Amino acid sequence: MSSVTKFAAVNTKIRALKRKMLTLNDYENLISKNTIEDFVDYLKSNTGYSEALGQVNIKGIHRDKIEIYLKKYMINQYEKIIHFFIGEYRKLFKILFKKFEIEDLKLYLRTLARGKDLDSIKDLILYKGSYSIVDHDKLIKSKNISELIENLKGTIYYDRLHPYLDEEEDRLMFYIEMNLDRLYFTKLYEQIEHLKSTDRKTLEGILGINIDLLNIEWLYRGSKFFNLSKEELVNYALKGGKITNYNLIKKLSYANSEQDFIEIVATTPYYFLFEDKNTIDLYMEIKLETYMYNRFLDYFNQGKMNIMVAVSYIHLLEYEIRDIISIAESIRYDLDKKETEKYIIREISKGVK
Repeated sequence: MSSVTKFAAVNTKIRALKRKMLTLNDYENLISKNTIEDFVDYLKSNTGYSEALGQVNIKGIHRDKIEIYLKKYMINQYEKIIHFFIGEYRKLFKILFKKFEIEDLKLYLRTLARGKDLDSIKDLILYKGSYSIVDHDKLIKSKNISELIENLKGTIYYDRLHPYLDEEEDRLMFYIEMNLDRLYFTKLYEQIEHLKSTDRKTLEGILGINIDLLNIEWLYRGSKFFNLSKEELVNYALKGGKITNYNLIKKLSYANSEQDFIEIVATTPYYFLFEDKNTIDLYMEIKLETYMYNRFLDYFNQGKMNIMVAVSYIHLLEYEIRDIISIAESIRYDLDKKETEKYIIREISKGVK
């Protein structure tokens, strides 16, 4: 099957979905709202999110509820796209789907770590549909982390998490969450190898950049805020980076000081994360996500008959929903427009579309 035949229908569908995303004018209007109720009312009445929020009672709605509705909307968009793919490409989207399953597992684990009953968070679970490989009905009966991991037996998660059950309680969640993230990227990378050459090379490129940025953020924060050993920093870095190979990861992990670390990063394309020394810690994640947003936007706008239109759309949607939640947080804390823009990915003042 030619690339045109394979991607023509799905790309047409996705362009129609993309037209439902927020405009710059929508962003301006949302930022101008003074209450969460007005904010949600605008989303319901004027944007493509009316599909997600149409039946929602606005009065007294909480930010957490908005987040769940929007993420479930995002999952619904994934499901619309996955039907267009077969074979190895369908498997790729099933793995992309796992980020929601992993998010749900982390929610279960954090709830149990706080000593709470899982029944209290059952309405916050994002996805229990046909692409999930875990038995949520079984998991939700777990009374502690050990029981939850035993209830994952037979899934890809069990072998990764079981060895850490003997870890001290204050370190257990760290090891478990890091392993879940590593598992996701490992599976994604393995599946990309089964795609056709052009798609494989393009996806390896963008995934490699994403892994580079996550590794630099991880090594910087792991050393500065979590006081992890240099061996732990090396061992838990992600594989598959475009430039963060073993040698660079080791060099960064063994940097003698924060300044040495930044000087090493300055020799890479990612120095922009550290350019403003007064805001490194506050805005590093936003800068990272803005960088990736712009890469995916470039791929989407190129509109080529390959996998990148679909992959870019789901990432652009994910970043947009993150922005909507950030704007809701800004309204909650009564931040002005200038302050709010610092916490969102889309560059409103620059007019990036």
